[in-house]
Amino acid sequence: MTPRSTAVMFWATGVLAYVIAIFHRQSLGVSSIEAAARLDIGAAGLSTLAMLQILVYAAMQVPVGVLVDRIGSKRMLVAGAAVMACGELVFALSEGLLPGVAGRALIGCGDAMTFISVIRLVNLHFPAHRNPVMVQLTGLIGQLGAIASAVPLIHSLHTYGWTPTFMGAAGLGVLSVILLLTVLRDARPARADGPPSLKAAWAEPGTRLGM
Repeated sequence: MTPRSTAVMFWATGVLAYVIAIFHRQSLGVSSIEAAARLDIGAAGLSTLAMLQILVYAAMQVPVGVLVDRIGSKRMLVAGAAVMACGELVFALSEGLLPGVAGRALIGCGDAMTFISVIRLVNLHFPAHRNPVMVQLTGLIGQLGAIASAVPLIHSLHTYGWTPTFMGAAGLGVLSVILLLTVLRDARPARADGPPSLKAAWAEPGTRLGM
């Protein structure tokens, strides 16, 4: 395979993992009525589940950014997919608020590991001038997971019920783990000439634009 086709294959595999992560992320939003009945909670309980997932996602951003530079995108994506699969499994078997909270917290944690790891793949395997386009494509394609979590998930809930549906979602996470382990090959970025610094990072226009 040519370096270009290899780069596209690695990126496509990462994007698929991100699509599945978005599916996991949105699975609560489209099943809120069923979740309220299953977990015997009201609006306050549903808000707790959603907010905790978001808080865990936000809190993990800095640690994940450090870890992805240390251990690479492949390991982080595999870990994220595995953690989300465990979260969906816990959610599938939950019959109360506390187990539900644990499941959604795991999903938020694994979700946090995914997007930044795919962006690192883009930075490693594509020319710098293509990075903005590839990042935008990654975000846009990832939203297919939100579409998949809408109609198919609701149909599955109505047809098969709570536990089989979320066990199936956990199975998607396992599929993602297998695909990532099979296809991805990690690489470390070239070492910088000097130690990293906040001043050097802020000097880059892209950093300021991102903020």
